[in-house]
Amino acid sequence: MLNITFFKGLATGLILSFPFGPVGFYCMEKALTEGKREGYVTALGMVTSDVLYGLIAFLFVNIVDDFIFKYEIFCKIAVGVLLILLGLKKLNTPVVLDKKIINQDYNIFQDYFIGFGLASLNITGIVTILAIYTLLGLVRDQDNYFHLALGIAAGGVISWFFTVNIICAFRKKLTDDVLIKLSKFASFVILTFGIITLGYIIFS
Repeated sequence: MLNITFFKGLATGLILSFPFGPVGFYCMEKALTEGKREGYVTALGMVTSDVLYGLIAFLFVNIVDDFIFKYEIFCKIAVGVLLILLGLKKLNTPVVLDKKIINQDYNIFQDYFIGFGLASLNITGIVTILAIYTLLGLVRDQDNYFHLALGIAAGGVISWFFTVNIICAFRKKLTDDVLIKLSKFASFVILTFGIITLGYIIFS
């Protein structure tokens, strides 16, 4: 039976899945140029990371601050470099709409793990999760960790289901030329996120 922890987890998942930030842009770009399945699978990778970090923050909150303090800069550097490489690769690769690749399974798994990997490197996201927990008054109770994980997963899945479907409905109204330009713009935004991340580390 679902309890209040599930619904607080649901709210957490919905908030975390707002389509902002580099991973959100990447997921939306995938849906815009390659289709509903590719965008949704990439988003599911990000949602999986949210669930993982949600549980870490819930169960091990006492050691989270020390972990972030020790490894934050290394993860930020890794994220910045990956975003720059990803942005440059996508900018320099011709956009192919609705790609039909023989080995679809590999590409689906690849999309999932790219979404998961990029989101997982952002360990400071745990701070955001803790802030949401505080706002929602979510008290740590290890008996409810399953309901929390289920709620975060459900919130992320619901949020990205609507986001991807809205994007795919929108893309039907656009010409291929406009879609390609939007893809390049999204790639530029991803590259910019990477440059800003590294720049912040260098000049801070």
